[in-house]
Amino acid sequence: MKLKNHVANYFVSRLFWLMIIWGLLIVISIVLFSFFLDYNKTETPRLSIKKIVGHTVVVDQKLSINSKIKKDLVKNKMWVQVLDEQGNEIFSFNKPKRIPDHYIPGELVSDYLYPAKKGYQLSTWYKTVGDHDLTWVLGKPSKESNPFLYWMNNVWILSIILIGILIAYFFGRQLGAPLLYIVSWIDNLSKEKYEEPANNRELSLKQRWRNKAEYKTYQELINALSELTSALQRNKEERKLLEKTREEWMTGVSHDLKTPLSVIKGYTVLLSSHEYNWEREQVRHFSKIMEERVEYMEQLIEDFNLTFQLKNNAIPLQLEQKNLSDVLKDILKHLKGLPESKNKRFSFETNKEQMYLNMDMKYLKRALENLIVNSIKHNPPETNIKVILHEQQSYPRQIRIFIMDDGVGMDRETIEHLFERYFRGTSASVNNTGTGLGMAIARQIIIAHGGDLSIKSTPQLGTEYNITFPLD
Repeated sequence: MKLKNHVANYFVSRLFWLMIIWGLLIVISIVLFSFFLDYNKTETPRLSIKKIVGHTVVVDQKLSINSKIKKDLVKNKMWVQVLDEQGNEIFSFNKPKRIPDHYIPGELVSDYLYPAKKGYQLSTWYKTVGDHDLTWVLGKPSKESNPFLYWMNNVWILSIILIGILIAYFFGRQLGAPLLYIVSWIDNLSKEKYEEPANNRELSLKQRWRNKAEYKTYQELINALSELTSALQRNKEERKLLEKTREEWMTGVSHDLKTPLSVIKGYTVLLSSHEYNWEREQVRHFSKIMEERVEYMEQLIEDFNLTFQLKNNAIPLQLEQKNLSDVLKDILKHLKGLPESKNKRFSFETNKEQMYLNMDMKYLKRALENLIVNSIKHNPPETNIKVILHEQQSYPRQIRIFIMDDGVGMDRETIEHLFERYFRGTSASVNNTGTGLGMAIARQIIIAHGGDLSIKSTPQLGTEYNITFPLD
């Protein structure tokens, strides 16, 4: 509604100014025409044409004027002509040779208005004599024979027309340029070209200042188009990233499923072969290996589904108040029983035993386990793994969890890609088993709980995960 009012006011104001300017031009034209007409107006002679018409008589069906009028005409260097309906001369007296004896329609008016054009002044009178409409023409030499006055009038008429065209162009540009710019922008968007029209973007600062008034009326619409363009551009980039991620996921899943399937297929072929008579222990051994590979594939598919659901916010978390201190203690107790935890030292510290947090225990427990397991699996024996739980009472109130180890650490490249799907460290000392989705899942779960996860690591000095949950 605000934009509608702005546009309406803008158009009305421009039309108002256009009417004022055209009105001024008309007034100036009338004044100047009056000036030129008065300046070039024929002088009223002492011998008026009305008097001549009154002393014109018909003798033997021919026109004639008395001798006194003829003397006055000669004395004043004047002449008189009488024309019929077709403009042909039927009588004249004292007429110079250069004066025509026939006039076309409009010629008398032109000679009357612009005496400087031919060098003489004319006056006319119309009267019906008998059945004929006659025209008397009284002429005398013009005192002002400069043809400039005639051309000046024509130039002024052309100037008025030119000024009118320029004004129409100016107002048309003011009214139409922003609309053409907006239409061009929308056309770009329809062609998936998510940017402003190039012609406006390349304007200099001076031109932008000059055109500010033109575009200010549509600023609300331009801002909306700018936001739409940015959103469409972001969506386009996100689609590209999604396509790339989907391809990476499919490649990773295909690769990770192909290896265990190859193992299962190989043992299946061996067990079904008639060339061998396998002993019971061998069959059990083969079956155990196949079972492990099937469990791995199940875990991979589960992790794949979970990370995809977390990415699209498709999992409704069942939040409830739980004591985070007890959750961490249970996790450590469980993880100490892993074979990889042998010869590793664990410790837990907290500044408050009762520390409650709204959480989905199933998923948050999994995220914390993934982070701690990462420190367990990718570090050598005798590594110290410490978990610190701290509640910060000062503003902003928050819960912080530190998971620290003094193991092999990670280089910058590994840190940058740690939370990417299917990424595994490349160090020779690193255990590369797993689905490659654990760290990505951990980070997504923590973010879904409104938390944040950051990491610090130095090669050969260890790694520290910093998890933060706001309390307010």
